[in-house]
Amino acid sequence: MVSGILFFILLILLLKSAFVFCSYIVSIIYFRYVKNKIAPTSQVNENDGLFKEKARQLLGRYANGFVFYSLLKTGKIPFHTIRNFIYRHFYKANIEKNVIIYSEAEIRSPNKLTIGKGSIIGHYSVLDARNFIEIGENVNFSHGVWLWTEQHNHNDPDFGCESAKEKKITIYDRVWLGPRVIVLPGCTIGEGAVVGAGSVVTKDIEPFSINAGIPARKIGERNRNINYVFKDQPVPFI
Repeated sequence: MVSGILFFILLILLLKSAFVFCSYIVSIIYFRYVKNKIAPTSQVNENDGLFKEKARQLLGRYANGFVFYSLLKTGKIPFHTIRNFIYRHFYKANIEKNVIIYSEAEIRSPNKLTIGKGSIIGHYSVLDARNFIEIGENVNFSHGVWLWTEQHNHNDPDFGCESAKEKKITIYDRVWLGPRVIVLPGCTIGEGAVVGAGSVVTKDIEPFSINAGIPARKIGERNRNINYVFKDQPVPFI
């Protein structure tokens, strides 16, 4: 009885590991060979047969699902070096040296994400880079910072998403975002700016300003004579 239960548990773990492994393989193939060849539904070639069109869209849907699943699993790996290696080499994220991305982070479209050296991304952060995110050097994200570059258009008859380069989020050097800060599409946060905990950034933030609230508003000035460089090591296993 006990051996049967242990065998069943082992089988489940092996199947789960195999699924995760397959999702990484699919991710590599997707980012290297497939992604740019899958046309959106709105751009289907009229010369293609209906079956070919549906097959193309189905492939893209399942590939996207595998990639998203494997990214979520990557965020749970208890080794910082392995996580960064996977983000860089499997998903083509542009991550510089000494970048710390703590566990449970969720990254969407990592191939459109840039993080400068010495920057720290806190636990449970969400980096939605579908319309590009560029993060400078020595930036600090506290626990649970969310960056969104894409959202639904509530006036669209089909409730479609707004996808455009203007939705890109840019964060300059030595910015500090407090816990649970949310940055909405198209915002730029100037060098050295600070955004207080729980704030929602809906428009551009001035360099070296201190901001707080919903929506975030300027409440003060930060010392402009800052030149710190993060040299911390990640905490083991998180």
